[in-house]
Amino acid sequence: MTDQRSADDERGRDGVDGRQRRAGTPSRRAFLATGAAVSAASLVGCLGSGAGSGPATTTAGEPEPPWTTDQLVDYVDDGTTVTIYAGSGEQPTWNSLVDVINEEFDAGLEADVVSAGGSQISQRVIQERQAGEDQADLVASATDIRNLIYEDGESVAEQYYEWDVDENFWFSEQLEDYMTLPWGASAFNGGASSVMPVNREIFEERGLDIPTSYNDLFDDQYEGLEMIIPTGPVTSQIGWIIGYHADQTDMDNMEWMRAIVDHFEVTGYNSHSDGGRAVAQGKVPLMFYNFPWTIAELVAEFPLMGNFVDPVKWNTFEGLFSINKKAPHPWAARLVLSAMLEAPVQRRLINDVPNVTAARTDLDLSDVEMSDYARKRLTTETTPVGFWEGQEYTEIGQRAVEDAIEF
Repeated sequence: MTDQRSADDERGRDGVDGRQRRAGTPSRRAFLATGAAVSAASLVGCLGSGAGSGPATTTAGEPEPPWTTDQLVDYVDDGTTVTIYAGSGEQPTWNSLVDVINEEFDAGLEADVVSAGGSQISQRVIQERQAGEDQADLVASATDIRNLIYEDGESVAEQYYEWDVDENFWFSEQLEDYMTLPWGASAFNGGASSVMPVNREIFEERGLDIPTSYNDLFDDQYEGLEMIIPTGPVTSQIGWIIGYHADQTDMDNMEWMRAIVDHFEVTGYNSHSDGGRAVAQGKVPLMFYNFPWTIAELVAEFPLMGNFVDPVKWNTFEGLFSINKKAPHPWAARLVLSAMLEAPVQRRLINDVPNVTAARTDLDLSDVEMSDYARKRLTTETTPVGFWEGQEYTEIGQRAVEDAIEF
């Protein structure tokens, strides 16, 4: 695995791109960092809620939950490096996120990013825990750990991730229940999480209708049409497509998937990116599914339609961020998670953080400039699929890979 590191490691400590921090009295985090001649007891007294001059704190001088972002930013020293292990999004994604948080909340964080596949990220977290050498502060899309949670229950999550996220933060009362878990929150990639890529030019040339439902694909006009299914499909994605649409017919799940495979000329591509590009370039007219963020740039460049069929699924756990239980910098991790769900940061995710988008579809985004594709993705009506529902669809998808999909 490649250990990707921030391109901004050599930045100054005074903020993003060397900009000066706000003028005024020193923040509490600056005060704490100086090791001023104050005893622990007097520090608690200064920061305690009794005097009404600061946030409520524990006897250790830490803020009492539910934490606000403004509280948390004062408990993180300028120049603290937050290490993000990401199974989705590339290094520039998470570096940009930290830059946005620094700008919006006058924080002084540095980013150290390890970006790889979800299985690789999982194994790295597991191996570091076994060696007693945890490096990650925040973890996103660790798919193998997710699958272990499905198999063995919440005890696995409690082993690896900080607990009570659904109670300890300000957003616990503002987000829908399906967006928070005891071990994490859905902090990015809200709205539609599945899309059917279609090459518009090929469909127009052949006089084909754009499908509005997956069950439309059984129409005679599509018989024998070449369609891509990734050779390593994400089982939770295809599982939902199969399970939901088979219920609308008289077929069971595997019959439905076999019927799709028999109706089309299925071809396999090794990755979702390669498959999406093949459709965009007109090599294949249709792809069974893809991720909206994977084809976002292709939609702008090629005659590629991101077809959000009815209904559109939102896997809330696709944007799940968790805090490592033994994070080297837990307060920095809490700050990033908290700030990430604040409205100003969510709004900026759309344009200032590449390859991800806002998680909070409850916000008014009408004044945010974005492409028609991005707006459709964020505003189309979705069917939310929570973490535990995803287990059912993952199992359906695994069976389909083994029993129904042939290349």
